Amino acid sequence: MRHSESWKRDFSIEMESRSTTSRRRSRGWILSIMRLRSSILLAFAAFFSLGDSTYANDAIDIGSHRQLFIDDYIIAESDNVMRRLHPVAKHSGNPIVRPEHPWEGRTTVPQGSVIFDAEERIYKMWYTTDIQSKGKGLAYCTSRDGIRWEKPELDIVIRDGVKTNLVISAKTFGYMYQPYFVLKDVEESDPDRRYKLAFLSIQRDLPRDENATHPGTRRGLGIAFSPDGLHWTKAEDFASDDIIDISHIMVDPYKGGEYAIYGRTLKVLPEIRKAWGHHDWFEDVYNGRAVVRSVSDDFLEWAPADFIMGPDLEDPVSTQIYSMSVFPYEGLYLGLVQRYISKPGIGTIDIQLAVSRDGIHFERPFREAFFRLGEIGTWDRFMLHSMSGPPIAVGDELRFYYGGRNFRHRPTQIADAANPPEGNIGLATLLKDRFVSVEASFDGGTLITKPLRFEGSALNVNCNVAFGKLEARLLDRNGEPIDGYEATVEGVDLVDCSVPFDKSLAELPSQEIKIEFVLYNAQLYSFSVN
Repeated sequence: MRHSESWKRDFSIEMESRSTTSRRRSRGWILSIMRLRSSILLAFAAFFSLGDSTYANDAIDIGSHRQLFIDDYIIAESDNVMRRLHPVAKHSGNPIVRPEHPWEGRTTVPQGSVIFDAEERIYKMWYTTDIQSKGKGLAYCTSRDGIRWEKPELDIVIRDGVKTNLVISAKTFGYMYQPYFVLKDVEESDPDRRYKLAFLSIQRDLPRDENATHPGTRRGLGIAFSPDGLHWTKAEDFASDDIIDISHIMVDPYKGGEYAIYGRTLKVLPEIRKAWGHHDWFEDVYNGRAVVRSVSDDFLEWAPADFIMGPDLEDPVSTQIYSMSVFPYEGLYLGLVQRYISKPGIGTIDIQLAVSRDGIHFERPFREAFFRLGEIGTWDRFMLHSMSGPPIAVGDELRFYYGGRNFRHRPTQIADAANPPEGNIGLATLLKDRFVSVEASFDGGTLITKPLRFEGSALNVNCNVAFGKLEARLLDRNGEPIDGYEATVEGVDLVDCSVPFDKSLAELPSQEIKIEFVLYNAQLYSFSVN
């Protein structure tokens, strides 16, 4: 929608020609409309989240999306099966980017992005380094294979007469304290805004407002643009005051390409204070890190943020939600949630998996880590941080870039004594769709889907039945088998395997059907109709 509606571009040109006062009035009007739209979307999302109970008899149109089992939305009934989370596998050559120049200091921080630029056929990474007491810089590197990275010598930031790979130096870009992410927007009509940057702005030495999240300062979302990802022009220091720390971007393909930022807020939930507030450390270290969401059509005007996720009482005592990176995947919204255990003496951050059907209401079905902390002596032992943006698909593999540190979060900061404190960037991978499996042992288990609607001729499954088997059969809405649609897959471990029915799905008299899967020593990750 944002790219097809030319009136928005005309409106933007008109706005730029007006006075500063007029711009502020217009911005207030736009934000009021966006606030109303955001409220309406939340109301509709809450209403339709009742779908399982209210519309249990309606068939689900699965389209061309592969159906995953991260949540139980697609499942009508099951017996003797379990769901299992499959953590990412860390690359054996990690870390793949580490500090090596004086301007990088001891840490390369993945507060940035990695993309594969299809136009230039190269991987690009922006990351945070050049860390100083009141600011951090943005660095750049490239790779042909996504594993071996080169830091180019650029003449954008010169240090002691030496070219660096910095594209923005610390404390030189207005109120920018640290970068958040870089987005290459191939749909952007303005070539000077092809690349988009968001960052944390901090204005210091202000009169203290004790009701502010950080008294004596103003924090907010800064915005910049670039034609090439290297030369940046600041557009706004404070495009939003609702985003006060680490944030991640998503371009939402399910909502017309809307920009959505999932960023930091501080909110101590009443149930958390009631359960944990009696601890002697609570007031000193627990400030209620949580996630909010703000949306925009033009990357400049941002709607008031809505609260999205905080900790709950299923979490370990002192948990805070440090950040959440969200990306679209096969009709879902998947979140990489930084879980921060803030109790003194712990100070660790790992990454969990979250899932949503609307980008607003998220659940964490599995409380174990999707990205696990490293072992004793490793570079990523205590803190993990995911890059902003979706994983990069390379064949059947999903590549996730993440950061790790071998020291704990303050105020603890107990480093691994075997290594000097440092932060690096690594690579983790997962086979396509293999976030979660439904599985059963040799005694067998059964899963039946809700009624489904689809168009296509073949049922495909992503499964591991190397030493077992998977039986699939189609059922009508009453649960009766349909002749010609019963088959077995066995002896394979494939991300894309066609189920050998006797008939094409296109021959079905009705394409509102249920699918029954019977598993014997087998794992099923996803299915699709194509």
